[in-house]
Amino acid sequence: MNFLEKFSDTKYVIRLNIKTNSKSQKIVNNNDFLTVFLKTKPVKNTANKELINLIKRKLNISSNQIQILSGSKSSDKLIKLTFSKNIEEQEIVRKLVN
Repeated sequence: MNFLEKFSDTKYVIRLNIKTNSKSQKIVNNNDFLTVFLKTKPVKNTANKELINLIKRKLNISSNQIQILSGSKSSDKLIKLTFSKNIEEQEIVRKLVN
């Protein structure tokens, strides 16, 4: 999984490619990165807010545990995820893609 990098037992950085103005919200595994389809257009930070809410719902974490490290104005983003307990990479991918 080239798109997920582990920094500690509870901290990960994930590489995403964002596609805005889609018909539905979904996350697709492309091996080098995850492609995230969002409904909103990238206007006034609405797509970033939708992205954070989607990740928050999928992983069952709070929004303050999600941080955009780079790409806040780009379709390629690096997102830092901080969990309150140890979690395996496979579990993160399973929750995001399903």
